[in-house]
This record gives sequence, C-alpha cells and structure tokens, in this order.
Amino acid sequence: MNFSKTSINLRNSFWFLPVVYGIISIVVVALSTWIDIMYISQLDGTIPKLFLATEKIAQALYAPLITAILTMTTISFSSIMVVLTTYSSQFSPRVLQDFISDRFTQHVLGVFVAGFIFALVNMLLLTGKDGRIILSPLLTVILAIACLLFFVLFIHHSATFVQVNNLIEKITRRSLYLVESKNELHEGETFEKWDRWEEEELKEEAGIPIYSKKMGYIQRIPYAKLVNLATKYESILRLDADVGNYVQNGSRIATIWAKDASSVSSSDILNIIAIGTERINDQDLEFSIQKLVDIALRAISPSVNDPHTAVNCTNRIGTILAKIGHTYEPKEAFFDEKRNLRVLTTPKPFFQYLYKAFYQIRHYGKDDVSMLNGILDALILTADGQRKEIKADVQRFHQYLLTSIDLDELPDLDREFLLNTSRVLDDTCK
Repeated sequence: MNFSKTSINLRNSFWFLPVVYGIISIVVVALSTWIDIMYISQLDGTIPKLFLATEKIAQALYAPLITAILTMTTISFSSIMVVLTTYSSQFSPRVLQDFISDRFTQHVLGVFVAGFIFALVNMLLLTGKDGRIILSPLLTVILAIACLLFFVLFIHHSATFVQVNNLIEKITRRSLYLVESKNELHEGETFEKWDRWEEEELKEEAGIPIYSKKMGYIQRIPYAKLVNLATKYESILRLDADVGNYVQNGSRIATIWAKDASSVSSSDILNIIAIGTERINDQDLEFSIQKLVDIALRAISPSVNDPHTAVNCTNRIGTILAKIGHTYEPKEAFFDEKRNLRVLTTPKPFFQYLYKAFYQIRHYGKDDVSMLNGILDALILTADGQRKEIKADVQRFHQYLLTSIDLDELPDLDREFLLNTSRVLDDTCK
C-alpha cells in the first residue's frame, strides 16, 4: 500500500475528517448511554439536578438542536462554495486546493457532523420513560454551544481567507517553508568530482528503465524510501522525472542499475512515487510560485485591472526567490549509511525558478510601467546579498526583460522611472 498517495488523497478530501468526527461522536454516544443506564440512576441525589434532565426534556431539546446544527452546516457549505467560486473566478483555479485542504475548514465541518450525529442518535435511543434521569442532554447542549462557536469562527475564517492580501501572504509563507524543507536542497549531497567515475560507469552499462503505469503529475518523491529500496536491491537509481512533471502511461520515470536485475520490481518503485491528477504544494516549489503568478496575471488583466495586487505578488515572488538563492545548493546524489551512491537526481537550476516566476508577467505586463517596475523591484530583492552566480542569473533575466521595453516610445517620466530602477538593479548585481 502506498501510504504517501493515501495521505495526499485523505488530506485533500472533504470527507475524511468529518467521517472521523462522526465515528468519535458515535463512540461518545455509546459511552454516555452506557453511563446513563449503569450509573446515573444510582447517583440520583448526589449529582446536582442542574446537570441532569429527564427524557421528556431531552425529547424537547434534541429536535431543535438537530435543526439548528443542520442549518449551520448548510450555511457553512454555502460559504465554502462562495469562497471556491471567488477563488476560481478572481484569483486562480490552482488556489482552490489551499482552501479545500485547509485544516480549520475540515475541522469545522467535522464538529458540525459530530454535533448532528450526537443529537440524532441520542434522540433515537430515548426509551420514552419520562421519569428516567440522564446526563446526555447536558453533553448535547455543550456540543451545540461548541458548534455555534465554530460557526462564528468559520465565518470569520472565510471572510479573512477570501481577502487577496491574506491569500498572497499564506501562499508566500507556505513557499518559504517549502524552500526550507525541500529534500533535494537539504537532504541530499553534492556529487563530488571524485564521484563522477560512477556516473560515467553507469552510462556505459544498460540500466533497467522504469515506466509509469498511469498518467498525471508527480506529486511527491520520498528520497529516503528510494535510498532504502536501492540499498535493498544493491543498486543505483536515477530519477528521470521530477516533482511537478506530467507523465503518461509509458513515460520513463527512472532507471535502475542492479547487481541482480531479476530481483528488481518496478512496482515497488512506482508505489513509492506519488502520481496524481493535479500538482500539489508538498515538494513542488514551482507550483507554489505559479499560484502567485496566476494571481498577478489575473490582477493585470483588463477585466480586473488591479496592478497593485500584481505588484504585491511580484514582491512576494522576489522574497521567495531571494530565499531560494540564499539556500540554493542543489543536491543531486543520495547515499546510504555506508556512503554508497544510491539515488541520482537532476536538480533544477536557479535560473529556471527565476524565469518561470516572471516570464509570463513580463509578457502580459510589458505595456504597464508599474508592472515592469514591480518586476525590477522584485529582481532587486532577489539579487540583494546573493553570491555572484545568483546575481549573474538575475542580471541575465534583467537584460531579457529590457528587450520587451521600447524605451523610446515611453513618456519621459516613465522612461526615467524605469531607467533609475534598472540602474539600482545593476548596482545590486555588481
């Protein structure tokens, strides 16, 4: 069983946490009913009457509580649909999963499901003996109050989440966290020159190709598991596809060189690499940046015409690229505990992150001076304090950006404004 794929599917599903809450609710109902039958009648007189109620009162209480909880659930689902529609139409379809996979949203729905099931099952378990004293109504009231509290918090959460500046902030923080935890930047090692003979030796031998058996995007590659599997086969594994790449049935994903080719099972490797219908944030840093790019492109479109939001996005992209630049030391080799080479990768160059972050904004915003200046400011953020290799990449993109600007056609003030920012960028890249 592929726990990586299962965890991704469960996390991005709306039903998992509500089902868990529903099961917990049924367990609590069974426990409270058992306590009511076995102990509450014996403790009559020792427990304050304030905390107990008769079945007649419980019957009058459960029905309106069930209706109220169901109403709050309906309103919450309506709010979710409004948020999803807003995200899709005004921001980007790719940011929908941020709200769907948001834990707070799933917990709120789980609490509502738990409250509804708790009240409904308790009502069905009433025996009709009006004189019997039970504790369950008190628990139902407490749970209903908790549902009301979560309902208020959810309305506030939805109103906050739908604001574009808050969304941009969340995506930025998530991207910065991803830079800090990206496996091939931190967990692996650089492939030293004295190791190159192994790579040359591999090229001379025919490896076993591993082909995909399904189509979709590579969502996650757990490098530690691949190292363990390669160690088990006494082999070296080279990844021919990276996280975020689209593959189809028959696409080459990896190549493996093993002492005993008959012991290699391609299914074991394919079960470790998670492939799904869409890209996700877990290891795909390009995809996280692409969300900010999408919001910026939508903001500068004629239908929206909100360049300030687009500039906010470019500033955040500059912050992310600066973090990548400071962190960037791509690891392309993973070794086992005995320092034997086990997994080879092909890290993305820094310029690829830089180019894909701005090339679309450069194309669609080339007639907007504020947008061009926003890109230059973001490049300044990216280059500031970096080593010379990163600055060289920034300067290379700077020259590419200038080719899209016809300075002679610009008004004097616009030309002066852009040239001044361009000179600051040149000074930063020195």
